Amino acid sequence: MKDRETHEKYMQFALELARAYKGRTAPNPTVGAVVVRQGRIVGFGAHRGKGHEHAEVVALKEAGELARGADLYVTLEPHSFHGTTPPCTEAIKEAGIQRVIVATRDPHPRVKGEGIRILREAGIEVIEGVLEAEARALNEAYFKFHETGMPWVTVKIAATLDGWIAEPSGHARWVTSPEARRFVHQLRGEHDAILVGAETVRIDDPSLTAREVFAYRQPTRLILSRSLAFPEQAKVFQGIARTIVISEKAGPVPEGVVLWRIEPMDFETILQRCASEGIQSVLVEGGAQVFGEVLASGLWDRLIVMIAPKLLGEGLPMIQGWARSLDDPAIGILEKTEILGPDVALFYRNPMASSSSAAESPGSPSQPLR
Repeated sequence: MKDRETHEKYMQFALELARAYKGRTAPNPTVGAVVVRQGRIVGFGAHRGKGHEHAEVVALKEAGELARGADLYVTLEPHSFHGTTPPCTEAIKEAGIQRVIVATRDPHPRVKGEGIRILREAGIEVIEGVLEAEARALNEAYFKFHETGMPWVTVKIAATLDGWIAEPSGHARWVTSPEARRFVHQLRGEHDAILVGAETVRIDDPSLTAREVFAYRQPTRLILSRSLAFPEQAKVFQGIARTIVISEKAGPVPEGVVLWRIEPMDFETILQRCASEGIQSVLVEGGAQVFGEVLASGLWDRLIVMIAPKLLGEGLPMIQGWARSLDDPAIGILEKTEILGPDVALFYRNPMASSSSAAESPGSPSQPLR
């Protein structure tokens, strides 16, 4: 019991180190590491992003000679191949670490237990599974992408207390508070891409960028369109963020914009194209038709509904193009609630979509997206 509590204490610190860089390391995972010698922390570090030293190396360098005979706590299995940085397994062996405590194995096809095997063959004791659930949750998009071949999908809906996402005219600024909007910018910074329908671009003219928070990179903007008709000066075609228009038809797009011609334009096929381009996570921001078709596909992982204390009486509903019965099961499992200024955010998880079987057999057939 005491050993377990000790391992969890140091692993919790390693997870906190990793969380500080959440959203900054893609396509690499977020990782933290701690070197402990005789009950004292002598080195610690986190991975800062592709091209930077991995967490284990940072922690080992800080520990120096004190790493010899010490324990290394790391939130993800050390990698074992030459990429943009040398293998961490070699650094661990050279430092003289006697024991490695790992939260979870790395699902990357070039690691997947190989790092642990190499360490054990070198005579280093390896303990696995300490705070594994927390470590997987920290890198949920990375795990889903490498375990199923599909991106992690978050659906974010902002609505009034009586269930409208916009006025009858389509005007939707601002449904929620500044605190909620800041949270959304944080979400954007943590995702590889943002997906909206063309109608949202025409009516709201959003920038779809991460602002108001520190953003290590800007997400790719994915715009669904059948007509390829957009306002010439739409904000999504400006700025440094990459923009991709997805359509079933060929045609001109603004300069600097990429066109993906996908037929049929259903959500599963779109996600497969995203995965082939290395996009590990997608944030779906609307509108109502897109929300309906994405949720109906079953290929989403988390649904976040932000409710503002406002009443419209009439307007545009949250969901269009999809009807369910009150007898149907709940859409997802409530994970938590958060207070964002005057607003309430409800977090739901789809218990099926993150499994490998769900990627092969979604709950219902994919429908065309607008």
